Amino acid sequence: MNFNSLPALAAAAFAFALWATPSLADRILSGPEAHQTLAGQTFDFNCVDGTRGQATYAKSGVATASYRLPGTGEDAAIQKDQGRVRANGENLCIRWTSLNGGEEGCYRMTERRPGQYRIAEGQARWCDLTARNAGAREARN
Repeated sequence: MNFNSLPALAAAAFAFALWATPSLADRILSGPEAHQTLAGQTFDFNCVDGTRGQATYAKSGVATASYRLPGTGEDAAIQKDQGRVRANGENLCIRWTSLNGGEEGCYRMTERRPGQYRIAEGQARWCDLTARNAGAREARN
């Protein structure tokens, strides 16, 4: 799997097959639960490799991502991609148009606190997602 697919999932967040080691406070989401949680949301994301950006996840299961790859400055061109997201058992899967060579990747998702999530493939590759309305949602809870 090409690691660049993780930002896309973060955009939807988007996207997950191996477990990340969640902290004690993290709640593991099933694939359908992750799909429902992300639907209709916009997220900022930051990945362990330095990729950062924004992703929108439509209720229809279409994700769009705008991001900068690691090592590029703020003046670097923003990369864009679109993908299809689906639940698959305990995983959330995404197939991007360009990222990951167009191959589907599946990931695990955990909720760290309301509006903050981690998508991961194994323990070393992950992206943190923060819902754009997370502050408002947390204030209501």
